[in-house]
Amino acid sequence: MNILGLTKSKTREKILRLFFSDVEKKYYLRELERILDLPVGNIRRELLRLEKSELFKRDKKGNLIYYSVNKSSPIYEETKSIISKTIGVEGLMKNNFKRIKGIKIAFIFGSYAKQEEDSLSDIDLMIIGNPDEDTLIAKISKIEKKVNREINYHIFSVSDWKKKIKENNPFIKNILTQAKIFLIGNQDDLSRLY
Repeated sequence: MNILGLTKSKTREKILRLFFSDVEKKYYLRELERILDLPVGNIRRELLRLEKSELFKRDKKGNLIYYSVNKSSPIYEETKSIISKTIGVEGLMKNNFKRIKGIKIAFIFGSYAKQEEDSLSDIDLMIIGNPDEDTLIAKISKIEKKVNREINYHIFSVSDWKKKIKENNPFIKNILTQAKIFLIGNQDDLSRLY
C-alpha cells in the first residue's frame, strides 16, 4: 500500500517498518544491511531522503553514524500510526491472519496497545478460535523477522475463553480491562463471548 509515497520503494518500506516497529532503536548502516538483507547503497539513499524530510535523524558516535526516527518531527505521530496500520505490526498481522481459517478474534494487548512499549518490550497477541497452530506460528515467525520484535501469543478456543471468563481468571480479567488493538473482530464481538 502506497500512502503519500511513504512506501514508494521496497527498500523504503522495509526501513520504515523496521524503524517504526521500535522507534527508540538506533541502527548503523552495516547493521541495517544485515537485518534488511538489502544493498547498502540503496539503504543509504533512502536514509538520506528520510533524513532530508526530517522524519529521520542521524547521530555520529566514533566512526559510526546511527540513524533513528525523529520523534520531534511534526508528522511523527501521524506517520507512526499510518505505518503501523499499513506496513507495520498491525498491517502485517491483519493481512496474514485474515488468511488463516478458524480465528474468530485477534487483538494486540499490553504495552504495545497502550503505546508504552520500549525497545525490550515484546508484542502481546491474543487469538480466540481454532486456527491451525502450525500455520499461525509460521506467520507469527515471519512477522517477528520483518519487525525485529518478539511476539508473545496466547491461543484460546472459544469454549476455553468462555470458561476462563466464568472462572474469573485473573489473566483474562486483566486483559479485558486493558487497551486493545483489534486485528480480527472488534470489541462487540469480544463482548459476545462473556
